[in-house]
Amino acid sequence: MPKLRTILVDDEWEAREGLRALAEDDPDLEVVAVCRNGVEAIDAIHTHHPDLLLLDIQMPVVDGFEVLRSLQVPRLPAVIFVTAYDQYALKAFEVHAVDYLLKPFTDERFYAALTHAKQLIAARQPSGVEKLVQATAPSVKETLLADREEETRRMVIKADGRVHFVPLDDIIWIEAYDYYVKIHVARRFFLLRESMKRLDARLPDHQFVRIHKSSIVNVRFLQRLDPLANSEYEAVLTTGETLKVSRHYRDRLQAWLEGKGRRV
Repeated sequence: MPKLRTILVDDEWEAREGLRALAEDDPDLEVVAVCRNGVEAIDAIHTHHPDLLLLDIQMPVVDGFEVLRSLQVPRLPAVIFVTAYDQYALKAFEVHAVDYLLKPFTDERFYAALTHAKQLIAARQPSGVEKLVQATAPSVKETLLADREEETRRMVIKADGRVHFVPLDDIIWIEAYDYYVKIHVARRFFLLRESMKRLDARLPDHQFVRIHKSSIVNVRFLQRLDPLANSEYEAVLTTGETLKVSRHYRDRLQAWLEGKGRRV
């Protein structure tokens, strides 16, 4: 039987190295990627198409469950959750995870989980992740904008297995994150594989202005500008969030304030 292509995901260095040592000790596994966060995990899964995923749950920006909801691969991996928090156990088993390793765990407990995973993979039984994917049709794909007329009113986004028609008025701000962008709306965000440059070019000039290489803001939510040192400003949003306005993009914001549009 070929070695099982395995990806390890944990935001703590010691935990990643511990998982790597245990996994590389098993002759049936081939560790193809070790990831520090959920975004790296999403990229690695789509690149390597692993058989097995050892996945931390509580991670910043994109947690383990969000990683699973984002998957769009032809063959889904078996998943063993690895976490220091027992409150996620019920949710993990609700999505039919292969196993749930609560840190700290013994070597014996780790290899018992591996044995279970190997049996399921060998028997080609659904790992449970497929059930999760089928239930939610998880996919976080590139932003799809409708035709030019529709583009002025809303953004069409495929996420969480649904097509969301998000009014542009509801988008608070957009944040660059590695090879992704985060579309911030009230009480949630959409993580999309898209470049800031492309998204910036698509959004209507009168409503969105890029204020930093990492930030685009909906001017409807712009409450005030506070001056900082070095001719920079801090944009304060109506949500209470604060975003830095860099000198490089200051002229764009100034042009908008003067009613000249932002393509300067």
